[in-house]
Amino acid sequence: MSYDNIINMYPNDDSVAYAVGVLDGSIIAGEKIKRACERHMSDLGRVDTDDGFNFIYDANQAKKIIEFSTLLKDVTSGEQFIASPYQKFILACVQGWRNPYTEGMRFKTIFISMARTNGKTQVLAAYALYNFLFGYPKINRQLAVSSIDIAHTKNLYKYMTYNWEQLERGAFKKLSQKWGVEFNQNEMRIDTLRTSMKRLSALGSPSDSDHYTTGIVDEYHLLGQKQRDFISSMTSGMVNNPLAQMFFISTAGVDPTVPMFDDYKRYSKMLESGDWSTSEKDLVLIWEQDSEDEAYLTETWQKSNPLMEVDVMRKNLTEGMITERDSLNSQGRIRDFYVKNMNLWQNAKVNAFLPLDLIQNAIIDEFDMFGRDVFIGFDYSQTNDDTSVAFVFPHSNKKFHLYQHSWIPIAKSGSIEAKEQRDNIDYRSVQKKGYATITRDRFGLIDEDEVFNWMLNFIETNELDVKAILYDQWGTGTFIRRLDEVKEDYLIIPVRQGIKSLNEPTKFLQTSFIKHNITTFDDQALIQGLVNAVIVGDNNGIKVDKNVNSQKIDTVDAVVNALYEGQFYFNDFTNVDEKKTNSPFGSMNDEQISDYFINNFSF
Repeated sequence: MSYDNIINMYPNDDSVAYAVGVLDGSIIAGEKIKRACERHMSDLGRVDTDDGFNFIYDANQAKKIIEFSTLLKDVTSGEQFIASPYQKFILACVQGWRNPYTEGMRFKTIFISMARTNGKTQVLAAYALYNFLFGYPKINRQLAVSSIDIAHTKNLYKYMTYNWEQLERGAFKKLSQKWGVEFNQNEMRIDTLRTSMKRLSALGSPSDSDHYTTGIVDEYHLLGQKQRDFISSMTSGMVNNPLAQMFFISTAGVDPTVPMFDDYKRYSKMLESGDWSTSEKDLVLIWEQDSEDEAYLTETWQKSNPLMEVDVMRKNLTEGMITERDSLNSQGRIRDFYVKNMNLWQNAKVNAFLPLDLIQNAIIDEFDMFGRDVFIGFDYSQTNDDTSVAFVFPHSNKKFHLYQHSWIPIAKSGSIEAKEQRDNIDYRSVQKKGYATITRDRFGLIDEDEVFNWMLNFIETNELDVKAILYDQWGTGTFIRRLDEVKEDYLIIPVRQGIKSLNEPTKFLQTSFIKHNITTFDDQALIQGLVNAVIVGDNNGIKVDKNVNSQKIDTVDAVVNALYEGQFYFNDFTNVDEKKTNSPFGSMNDEQISDYFINNFSF
């Protein structure tokens, strides 16, 4: 696409210069940044050509904040801070894009991710200080930097206070005397303008009473499901404020159960599709490597380390990263390098059952279950663990589709909110998608009748051909006896939960993921189970387990049970001991006997 018209319209704009450099290849960047730059240039073209596009780009406002940044000091060296091209791109995009109707910023949510030690905190500190001093509204501005704890807010706040000390002794001496800016270890204030900048901890700082104009969550990957309410308390006060902005900045993490990874997945789909119709007010900038294979391609490292665009930084960062890579690799911890230095999300448990990329690559949007053969795995609990029913559908090219439904007890947790925080699963969202049922029992227990009726109804509604139901016999006696009474034709098989019994189906599931022979839906309960699962073993083989009791793997246990027999669908093996019988048809049921005669005799 030619951008000549846009370049002519904004001849000296730093955001345009960076975007064009990325798109023409003169600036090394990964696919997600290329898509972000395409979006920026496309939106600039829409300003005058698309009547339905309700935003403008104010190049003068973008220029002002970049000019302001030249007054600051680099905290590490004490020299003048000179924003690199990528840092100017961030500042220009955030400050330049406007809503002409509200006179506020276009972007209300800003998601920024890159490898560590690339100056992301410094550039956000520059933006925060600018808006602390000159932002809108002109009075009553409330800003906050937050993180998992108060310690992780130190750097950004320190960058702000250090630079203010330099400014009040220099260019802004007169302004300082007029306004009376004050600060301590936890708060900066301009009392004459009723403006403040606070440090907040997600573990203990209340924020419901404040209405922030600028909020920043630093090291976002450290915040878990337990901190969702804290994030909501910051953003809820922004709803009626057209000038408010919320920043989420971080490197990738090792826990794909956290809110940041949910956002990352959602935004990645938008970047890939180019469809921002539902998120026109979200700015997403993700500097990451395109593949783990690039760990040994140093010339590509700028994709996740954009500060390498500066020659001196490229040399320093490259040397340091090579040393870090080789050291971590020798310790068997190369995944730490992928996360911190290449900004790639990982399931970094030492004994993880599956790497995160294999789980994510298995997710599909649609699968037609109607009328298919199925193996059903059952993992039952009542008070604390979830009860899960897994459906394993063999289909074309020796592939298997996984589907599950879980029942969630709250007897021990006391409430669904506490249960979600303990298990790190957003059960209410999973229930909305149809993959779970939160107990309605007044004691918080799982209703066995509800599970029983749901499973039979699901089988009948979808006209499934049940090849076998496989279960952990511990605590399931009543359920299975009832099932055996109403469905005598079902093959019902108990599965012992020891390593010797579970070794084959566990290895089969793991290998099938590696070979890309597994598909599933975007079901957090199942995905969470796969992420939580770790390998334990002895001389008899392996099975899945969990490192912490609160890490749920019930969904995976149910799938493994189903595969105890399901793994043999495409060959003639079986784990079923055929019952002795005097009948010439062995253990064949009526339908199989009928098929035998139809297929072997002509009439």
